[in-house]
Amino acid sequence: MYYFAIVCPEQINEKIQQFKQWMKDRFGCMVAMKSPAHITLIPPFWLANELEIELIKTLQLLSINFASNKIDLDGFSHFGKRVLYIQVKENILLSDLKNQAERHFMERIGDAIKKDDRPFHPHITIANRDMKPAHFEKAWEHFSNKKFRESFDINSISLLKLGQAKWSVIGNNG
Repeated sequence: MYYFAIVCPEQINEKIQQFKQWMKDRFGCMVAMKSPAHITLIPPFWLANELEIELIKTLQLLSINFASNKIDLDGFSHFGKRVLYIQVKENILLSDLKNQAERHFMERIGDAIKKDDRPFHPHITIANRDMKPAHFEKAWEHFSNKKFRESFDINSISLLKLGQAKWSVIGNNG
């Protein structure tokens, strides 16, 4: 299983890991801890392992001008009572980047990657599928009062692969 994402720089990842750890310590939320802090561009998909080299080559062929793609993170939000995340400020260039990447990979990889019909809502997950709705109120009370503002420049798109216990970056185009 693979997905494409913008992975946060290490210093921001470390800060976000602390939020994920807080959710793990208090509520047992572990799923989000399996990935580095990231913004998903193309959600997880299955592809035969023998095609992995082609997938990495295809990623390296993706030509994107990252010069003006700055990401601003600002505060916390949630999807219903199951997902807590860090907000990404609205960014038209980020939406364009997602669309370019989606077209590129759909043309070259074929049926493995499907067009995502959901609206693109870039975010960085802190807790998701394993957060019980009963824990949401306490978690949201904690995060809704916290400030978090960071910025970083996009310099590559990364390919992540699911290993035994976590997702790991196995390639990028930068």
